[in-house]
Amino acid sequence: MGRLAWSQVRFRLARTLALIAGVLVAATAFTVLTAASHTAQARTVGKVSANFQPAYDILVRPKGARSAVESKTGTVAPDFLSGIYGGITMAQWHQIERIPGVQVAAPIAMASYAQLQASVFVPVPASALKGSGRQLYRISTTWVSDDGASRVAQPPSYLYVTPLPLKSGSGNGLGKPATDGTGTGCVVGDGSLLPPGTSPFGTLAQSTASCWSRVNQYDVPGSAHTEAGYYVTWNIPVLIAAIDPDAEAKLDGLNKSLVSGSYLTEDEGATDFKTPVLASSSSGMDEYAQTTLQQLTAPSAMPDMDAAWANAQDSAPGHTVATVRTTAQQVYSADLKNPPTVQVITRGLTASGIATGTPIAGYWSVGPVHYRRTAGGALVARQVTNPTPSWYTGYPYPVSMDNAESQYRTVTNHQKAPTHIADLEPSTLSLIKITGVFDPAKMKVFSALSEVPLGDYQPVAAAPANTASRRALHGGDLLPNQNIGGLVSQSVNLITTLSALPQLEHGRQFTGVPARDPISVIRVRVAGVTGPGALSRERINTVAQQIEQRTGLDVDVVAGSSPAPETIDLPAGRFSQPPLALTQNWVKEGVAVLILKAVDKTSVALYVLILVVCVLFVGNAATAAVRGRRRELGVLASLGWRRSRLFATVLGELAGIGLVAGLLAAAIAIPISAVLGLNAAPQRTLLAVPVAIAVAVAAGLGPAWLAARADPVSSVRPPVLAVRRAHQPASITGLAALNVTRTPGRTAIGMVSLAVGIAAVTMLTAVTFAFRGVIVGSLLGDAIAVQVRSADYIAAAATVILGVLAVADVVFLNIRERAAELATIRSFGWRDSALARLVITEGAIIGLTGSLIGAGLGLAAAAWFAGQLPARLLLIAAVAVVAGVLITAAAALLPAALLRRLPTAHLLAEE
Repeated sequence: MGRLAWSQVRFRLARTLALIAGVLVAATAFTVLTAASHTAQARTVGKVSANFQPAYDILVRPKGARSAVESKTGTVAPDFLSGIYGGITMAQWHQIERIPGVQVAAPIAMASYAQLQASVFVPVPASALKGSGRQLYRISTTWVSDDGASRVAQPPSYLYVTPLPLKSGSGNGLGKPATDGTGTGCVVGDGSLLPPGTSPFGTLAQSTASCWSRVNQYDVPGSAHTEAGYYVTWNIPVLIAAIDPDAEAKLDGLNKSLVSGSYLTEDEGATDFKTPVLASSSSGMDEYAQTTLQQLTAPSAMPDMDAAWANAQDSAPGHTVATVRTTAQQVYSADLKNPPTVQVITRGLTASGIATGTPIAGYWSVGPVHYRRTAGGALVARQVTNPTPSWYTGYPYPVSMDNAESQYRTVTNHQKAPTHIADLEPSTLSLIKITGVFDPAKMKVFSALSEVPLGDYQPVAAAPANTASRRALHGGDLLPNQNIGGLVSQSVNLITTLSALPQLEHGRQFTGVPARDPISVIRVRVAGVTGPGALSRERINTVAQQIEQRTGLDVDVVAGSSPAPETIDLPAGRFSQPPLALTQNWVKEGVAVLILKAVDKTSVALYVLILVVCVLFVGNAATAAVRGRRRELGVLASLGWRRSRLFATVLGELAGIGLVAGLLAAAIAIPISAVLGLNAAPQRTLLAVPVAIAVAVAAGLGPAWLAARADPVSSVRPPVLAVRRAHQPASITGLAALNVTRTPGRTAIGMVSLAVGIAAVTMLTAVTFAFRGVIVGSLLGDAIAVQVRSADYIAAAATVILGVLAVADVVFLNIRERAAELATIRSFGWRDSALARLVITEGAIIGLTGSLIGAGLGLAAAAWFAGQLPARLLLIAAVAVVAGVLITAAAALLPAALLRRLPTAHLLAEE
């Protein structure tokens, strides 16, 4: 039996070499992929471990605070603090602190939005003040943000210059009009309390009128400026939060980010109506004011500068004298160094006083942004309308014009209208005292791959997601401005203590601020967490369960999370801002665990596909070999060979081929792995031998079974086919299609083999180009294991090569078994070129069908992995189909070339 097997190897050398090549590819791919899997696993575990634990492991929010989008997608919004003003009691915080395993429980209580008013004095150029007569100037300011995409014009203000002395010391925008003896003077925006219902963005609220005399300047005792000029006034919204200083220092190192002053102490509360705060060195805003000074036609007398006059002057022609730009950061920094004093004016009553702290003007809370999901998967921010009372401050501190822009957050005003002069005394105002300044950029840095929002110390930026948005934003991000109802929330500017919070929130000038549970969120770090191991994950889950059971609060486990891009569609604004497509990094929970579970899933799938294709290839070749030895096996059966012996003979031949292929695979796997940078241990490469034998034996079971069932009589008798309905193809293509269907089993093997390879290449290419190599869809997933690697492409290429060889083998076997038929066709006058076209067309038909099936499977797999099906995938699939057809047609060239060597006369004589 062994001599028979050896003789088959010797006398059918081409078929033997083909079988060895198929098994060799499978065994080599197995060894290389195994090395790649171990290498990738080591790298992946290391990368995940280094990025597993962010600033905190557990986020605790009030019951019901989790949004619908967060619940549906398993994410945490980057501005998760928006709209959460309390909801967790001090007792619940202390209860969490006492849970075993809690290392740090850092609370943060969102207090409010307030505003700091800061004014920049700009003198009129001396060249514009030449002469001695009357002059009138218009001051026009445009607030520019979103890198120039949004431009909000403020109603103009006016400066009147007179050659006569001013006769009132209470004018100049402070209540009573000034006069130079010829008119009633400056009254627009006079600093009086605005009646409820007045538009906060109209002339009366936003415009001012100033008078300056060439004789006695402003006639204001103690005025800081004597030269003619005007003010560019910013109303900067500041977000105030309260913390536990000790817990915050342990969590994110806030105490180490100070650039001046001193850190807050745990029991530091408000004293003398002043609340201690740490101030951020950054305003967190990207905005500037473009102010233009224009000289108008000089009046013949001092005009009656009321609102009606101002509105009429808005369109008057003027000559530009100067243009000045001021930035939010510039003004905010100056405000920190020189905090404003407070002087409150009401109609007919004045309550003046100098406070050693900075007054809080206005007091607002804002809600979260609500979204709807589009058919394309993007989030669309829903616009809201905030009525006029939302902006009423009661005091002469107008809100910023930016708030006239589109709003996406509900704004609630907590400012109480004064009813008595006592309500306007400085002692009734909430004042802040800056004890120190911190730089958010100097806070403890955590990995960008596992970053979670700490508490809005950094602005929640939104990056442009397409070319049009990048052009509109000039390549920058969408950052906060003075619009507190905008999409992007401001960062925390002022930080106080939980002890000082009641004095700040419940000042006499505020209303609608109920006594409530002050804490908004608690960020928890668990002790003993060292990485993504089972023990660390169990510790985190145990603490999370304890918090949920004992407090009933919403609990999110953010350990092992990673930022995940979320596309947001922003509608066009009211002031030139075009529609924008933006990307924000939401926190995707459980990414690390998903990666560990999915590591090398692609490689394992490719490994299985390679084995499948190899089994099909070897099985097809072995089946052809058995069919070619039909008479020989029949003679052996007639000589008394048992079926078991015939079965063992064929299987032994294939096992021997597998042994040779396995030894060769073990020898070449080491240099291939070294070229790919993989660690292929010698003991692992030896696994190629049993794998090769197993593939050969598995592929040979079917052919061996057919050999064992050989019938001596039918084997030695020429085969006679049953008469079927005749077909007369009209073209070479039709004849090729008919020939393909004559051997459906063999054709199916070729199609399936090619489809597997095309599917693998389509999936990997789609993942690479359409999804940027990401399967999980997060920054951590983009950086580590679940990415397309070179070894994966080699494996996919191996499957394609085997698929193409399988198609070529099918075409070759068809030629060999139909040799007499092709000789007959040649005798009818067909040229060799026509016969070659026939054979190549058969290969192309098999290739087209297999490529279409494979591309479809690859598309489905890529869409399943990534959760979407971009249009680019269809182009990738089309390219894969075209490439598959061309390659298989080219592979059929060699069998087609063998047609010239057909012994036509000999074959016809045998027939």
